[in-house]
Amino acid sequence: MTVNEKISALRKLMQANDLYAYYIGTSDPHNSEYIADHFRTRAYMSGFEGSAGTLVVTMKEALLWADGRYHIQAAKDLEGSEIILMKQGAPGVPKVLDWLINNMPQSSKLAIAGELHSDSEIGRMALQLSRKDISLITKLDLIDEIWEDRPALPQGKVRLHPLKYAGQSTADKLSEIRSLMSRDQADAAFFVGLDDIMWLMNIRGEDVPGNPVTLSFALIEKEKATLFINLDNLEDGLAAALAEEGVTLAPYETVYSALSDLKAERIVLDRTRVSRSLVDSLPKQSKIITKSDYPHLLKAKLNEQQQEAQLEAGIRDSVYVTSYLYFVKHKAVELGHNEYSVTAELERLRRQDPLYVGESFASISAYGANAAMMHYQASAEDYAQLEARGLYLIDCGAQMWDGTTDITRTIALGELTQAEKEAYTLTLRSHIALASLPFLKGTSGVALDAVARSVVWRENFDYKCGTGHGVGFVGGVHEGPQRLTGSVEHGGQIFEPGMVITIEPGVYLEGELGVRLENDYIVVPAEMELNTQADIFYSFKPFTFVPFDRDAILVDKMSTAELMWLNDYHTQVRETLLPRIDDELVKEYVLEATEALSN
Repeated sequence: MTVNEKISALRKLMQANDLYAYYIGTSDPHNSEYIADHFRTRAYMSGFEGSAGTLVVTMKEALLWADGRYHIQAAKDLEGSEIILMKQGAPGVPKVLDWLINNMPQSSKLAIAGELHSDSEIGRMALQLSRKDISLITKLDLIDEIWEDRPALPQGKVRLHPLKYAGQSTADKLSEIRSLMSRDQADAAFFVGLDDIMWLMNIRGEDVPGNPVTLSFALIEKEKATLFINLDNLEDGLAAALAEEGVTLAPYETVYSALSDLKAERIVLDRTRVSRSLVDSLPKQSKIITKSDYPHLLKAKLNEQQQEAQLEAGIRDSVYVTSYLYFVKHKAVELGHNEYSVTAELERLRRQDPLYVGESFASISAYGANAAMMHYQASAEDYAQLEARGLYLIDCGAQMWDGTTDITRTIALGELTQAEKEAYTLTLRSHIALASLPFLKGTSGVALDAVARSVVWRENFDYKCGTGHGVGFVGGVHEGPQRLTGSVEHGGQIFEPGMVITIEPGVYLEGELGVRLENDYIVVPAEMELNTQADIFYSFKPFTFVPFDRDAILVDKMSTAELMWLNDYHTQVRETLLPRIDDELVKEYVLEATEALSN
């Protein structure tokens, strides 16, 4: 069916169920950022393939809300359909809930999938909609009736994550969780976040592309820990290994009945992550203690063993990405590559690594104006040919058994315009402003975000995304709670030693160019004399080492301090990469790319 035919079919079912509107978000029962194909209802119904967005279908209209990262892509994906694009954050564009309140009739009905949306999200919606006596229906799945060839739930293999990388046993982690439960006077704790559960159980899976996770739930009680999981796909010996750590296994789908039979008087869970349907399964007498999931913050600060492993993974992937940049810069155009075909070389390089699992997300390979779309995806059918001029952007990441990476570089393929060089230099200066910053203990992501963003603000620019995000350890490439964003709601986490963060400012000019420069960093105590005083300062230490492109830098726009940081970083790149590179041409490229600059 076409998108319009799907919407028409949905409206017929809505009419039969006396619904005025149907709300289709981007979510799964685990509040995941990246979701398995089975749960991608919004993408199926709208044709918009971005990782975030909300579709609302009424009996008269169909509207899709997409944030600033996807305004260009969404407009392209929605072409030919009746769906109206609502550019989230743009002047005059209402929020989804405000639009529903203003446009739905008094005492009408809105349906939303209760098993896919969090209890708190549905609670907020119900409260606001009650102003017009609008009913919120949460136990009706009409999309499943339309989606005839809907993918089944994923069946990926589940493996043990070795202790030599994890650095802490599952039994020790469970003991830590129970100590926190005791502090909060809780009898049980329930977790749905797949990244949290993988960390807690020291396992990894294959159920979501780019994310080494498996569909699962975890219920921790005082004397018992239950992992709800697909029992058919465990590697040999995993069940026994988990049993030794004090973990009982149960089928994934039995979580609802287990919650219904729970005897705990007080249970800790995060209503912002646990679905309305799961909360409704709990006995009415159970008191819910609403808190952020214990593992969420515990795993955000890497232990010493994880830090060593993550650094090693970052160095190896830096070798592969740097070798790839040499290939793109010096061979790709001559070989006739386009922005889609060229990435096969990056995958070839990474496949040489015995610990390589796969990409941590689908690489963004964008040439020229396509790089202005932050989440652009070239395909075998739709791509730009690489030419010996202009800028090329690669945003890529790897999942290794010993770490996760996320690296972006923009490079010159030949002659650049003044505007391209200015955009590159401005982005680099923004990156350096934050990467070089010592900051006071207690500083949050909102304050740090402003440091990088202030550089582009002075030139009357802004980028419609955060400056950086946490990176999971052999987990989600986007993991909190640490974030670099101007949003007080999402950027309030205090930065502490052991937290990994990306720094990735950019300059994006629609229809012209896009520049983004991204490294992975870990928060460490700052090496400065002030740390001997009462005040404690932290700083960012790089986990990835890929040269910036000297051919795109306007040296006269850089300060002495900025050039000093850049030269010091490039010295680290040389010292780190050269002993690990065998290809003499790539070595020569690294030497040239890291030569000192001065103004």
